Amino acid sequence: MGEVIRQQFHLEPDRGLLNDPNGLTWFQGKYYVFFQWNRFKKDHSYKEWGLFTSVDLVNWEFEGSAILPEQDYEKNGVYSGSGYVIGDSLYLFYTGNRKTDGQRKSSQCLAVTKDGKSYRKAGIVVETPEEYTEHFRDPKVFQGKDKSYYMIIGGQQKSGKGALALCRSEDGSHWEYQHMLAVSKQYEMIECPDLFELDGRNVLLYNLQKRNNETDEDICSFSAYKLEVFDEATGTFRDTELDTGYRNVDAGFDFYAPQTFLSPDGRRLLFGWMSRMNGEQEKIFSKTEPNIHCLTMPRELFLEGEILCQKPAREMYGLLGEEFDVMYENGAWRAGPKERIFFMRLQMTGKDKNLQIEFHQGEAGLEYRQDEKEFIFFRRSWADQSMESRTESVDSLDEIEVWSDHSSMEIFVNGGKLVFSARIFPQCRQPEITIKGNLPKEKIQICYIMTPKRRNCDE
Repeated sequence: MGEVIRQQFHLEPDRGLLNDPNGLTWFQGKYYVFFQWNRFKKDHSYKEWGLFTSVDLVNWEFEGSAILPEQDYEKNGVYSGSGYVIGDSLYLFYTGNRKTDGQRKSSQCLAVTKDGKSYRKAGIVVETPEEYTEHFRDPKVFQGKDKSYYMIIGGQQKSGKGALALCRSEDGSHWEYQHMLAVSKQYEMIECPDLFELDGRNVLLYNLQKRNNETDEDICSFSAYKLEVFDEATGTFRDTELDTGYRNVDAGFDFYAPQTFLSPDGRRLLFGWMSRMNGEQEKIFSKTEPNIHCLTMPRELFLEGEILCQKPAREMYGLLGEEFDVMYENGAWRAGPKERIFFMRLQMTGKDKNLQIEFHQGEAGLEYRQDEKEFIFFRRSWADQSMESRTESVDSLDEIEVWSDHSSMEIFVNGGKLVFSARIFPQCRQPEITIKGNLPKEKIQICYIMTPKRRNCDE
């Protein structure tokens, strides 16, 4: 029997391909997490919005299809977007994709729901402005202090380089394009932007993409953030350059297209798409599965100085179950969980903070080199069995949290100042954790993660 791939506490549909989280909202007593979905195949040939709902961020109901490509302006895909509650309705803004003789036409569209079940299409609200190609997508809507609504859209200039656009509305239904908000000189496309206020600062999330404009192919892309100054009176940034002053949102292998929203108690929460696999990796990962890809855990955001920090939503800690023992032998702490679903917290003490951790005989691992001030996360590639690694500078190591699911890890370093997300392909090895470093036993906590409730809409 093969290893379990399907996740226990991460969101994924029962079939098909999931990608970007969309329309994240708290509405009528529930969290709404829409997502890009191909329910027919495990590829990107079709796009609609699927939906998960929850009252507590832990136990979820899979509601199935939400917004389908039914109209001519969206016939080739309902693409990414956002949600905002206006009055008693949830307004969902998305990119409608239509292709004619291979030519793309993008439109920013609106669907409205009063009950979270039926969606009234209100049509196109923003056409592509003259300055942009039809790579113009992913509207993110927010309300300003002036009570106007703003829409930030990712795009590509006619020059072939990426940009962000700004639109404005008084009522959320009728929109006007304002101007180009920020530009890139190095990257051909900007995707999935998000602009929000956090701890009195403006935070811009965006995804930088290298493209081959001649073949219209994505070469590589990653998620970034920068602290901005957004002037509502003029609708402008102080810094309009997207190529400088940014940091990576997540330092791991599998993270893209994050989107944020507010919880009812005012926390800024984030979900991301937990994949950046190449074609060969996807093929192997989903070979025996009816579905592929998942979302990250919900994360709370906060600032420490200029750093955007991320921690698991506090509700997730309610899933922590029985602790299991660790034994010291042959110069290392060892633990043998029954399965790969566990939580681990390490608190570093003393002067010597060098650390080595290995999971499941080398499927993945962590290392901190104190003299070099380097934190390294590595995993074994399931495509060619080579070792892949990500290295980040860390001045001092104080704490690590690891959340391991059947086929993923999310690692939070120093209270979430540094985060690594990755899918880990189980390769029939006995679950095992080996820790080498100056840690007393009482500073090591490892426990099982209990199974949250999951329900499909047809149950």
